[in-house]
Amino acid sequence: MVYLDNNASTRPAPEVTELICGLLNGSYGNPSSSHIPGIEARKAIENAREQTAALIGASSPGEVYFTSGGTESNNIAISGAAALAGRGHIISTVIEHPAVLNPLKALKDAGFFEITLVPVDGNGIASVREIEKAMRKDTALITVMHANNETGTIEPVEEIGALARQRGILFHTDAAQSVGKIAVDVRKMNVDMLSIAGHKFHAPKGIGALYVREGVKIKNTIMYGAGHERGMRPGTENTPYIAGLGKACELAGKAFLSGSPEAVSRLGELLFSLLKKEMPDIAVNCEGAGRLPNTLSLRIPGIDGPALVSALKESVAISAGSACHEGTKSPSGVLKAIGLSDEEAFSTVRISLGRYTTEEEIREAAGHLQRACLQLAQARSGRGFCL
Repeated sequence: MVYLDNNASTRPAPEVTELICGLLNGSYGNPSSSHIPGIEARKAIENAREQTAALIGASSPGEVYFTSGGTESNNIAISGAAALAGRGHIISTVIEHPAVLNPLKALKDAGFFEITLVPVDGNGIASVREIEKAMRKDTALITVMHANNETGTIEPVEEIGALARQRGILFHTDAAQSVGKIAVDVRKMNVDMLSIAGHKFHAPKGIGALYVREGVKIKNTIMYGAGHERGMRPGTENTPYIAGLGKACELAGKAFLSGSPEAVSRLGELLFSLLKKEMPDIAVNCEGAGRLPNTLSLRIPGIDGPALVSALKESVAISAGSACHEGTKSPSGVLKAIGLSDEEAFSTVRISLGRYTTEEEIREAAGHLQRACLQLAQARSGRGFCL
């Protein structure tokens, strides 16, 4: 099996799993306890906080709060900013992950906030000008993802953040897909809050973090308990997984220095060139935009994406659109937002490489993809496109 669904989840790095297993068996003390086992656990957490802060360019480790993942981080950021404002207006985009769109819908349904969802262009880019036009005196928060999970398109968060900072509006970005894959610097990006999901860059599922810029105040409304994570996220800390996230951050930083993103990008280009030879009509969605180096949103005319995913399930792991939309019968909202027809959206598959993907795997995957597309085309010949 060639695994090319790394935007859905990644294989934990060997160094990460080794560290986690060691802590599960060794540093099992409660990090809030004052005895030696507790002190050792606390040291592991604070070391991970330093590693995470270093990867994203935070001013201090104290700006990092550990959570269960990207969804919780998004919810804390959005609901926390909303609770502080009480009521008003929030700006986001139509291509956000459900972990952002659904909290916004809940705030709207409660009747306290109006939500403006800014459209994107054909490359999946939100207009800074349109966001500026949407700003109001009572705008309490702007939340725009850093990179899209389906197309890989990178949004102009630095410009949006600068604009928000000038207007005194809190700015949050969902960076679940970008952290660990491309360089992220929270200070250059002008963000007040940033969400991290560990399993997107070779840490395990169930661990993430929220960056909150020093001086920014938000109100925790998600969970109530003791004062863990300085009151931002109560509950006894998951020491082994937090340490694993820290190790994944350290490894990602080293990978950047060794040119890993560029190497992954070259493998993606190789895969596309191999497919293009046999399928000249294949196209990359949002080709004109800056995109994550590991992500290919491929449109294959005449091929039903979900059927292709199913045909490859024993040989190559890919997804139709986004894994978060698997099982639905409607086309991806993101692909519709960039102007694709239903037929084009259903003809799209997402291929996402990882740091450990090899050239041998890419060549093997290309062969499987070509054969599967040929078989599907032959099976449907004379019947036209079938949704």
